[in-house]
Amino acid sequence: MNEWVAMTGGFLAGAAAAVFFVASLWWTTVRLPASRQPWLLLCGSALLRMAVVLGVLAMLARSGDWRILVAAAMGFALIRTVGVCTIAQRDTSFQLSATQTSPAKTLHPGSER
Repeated sequence: MNEWVAMTGGFLAGAAAAVFFVASLWWTTVRLPASRQPWLLLCGSALLRMAVVLGVLAMLARSGDWRILVAAAMGFALIRTVGVCTIAQRDTSFQLSATQTSPAKTLHPGSER
């Protein structure tokens, strides 16, 4: 029973790390166009995201049980996938409008058949 509690805790820790990762990535991409130094924002945000996620994984690795890390990876992957899909559906900047042309038509304008 104690193993299940530990693996559930690992899953929840991985899910929490993924929530932080996706939320901070979204925050960065929203603020990137208005930033005076976009490279600094991009690099700083990436370093912070990696440090937090690796810190969570390092903390879980100290337990010595590989199953906890697998549970954390499953939680991270699940929340990251759901988060990215949710943001992509809700944010209109990720969607192509009906008036936009495909890249193939832009590169080869005479090739429509």
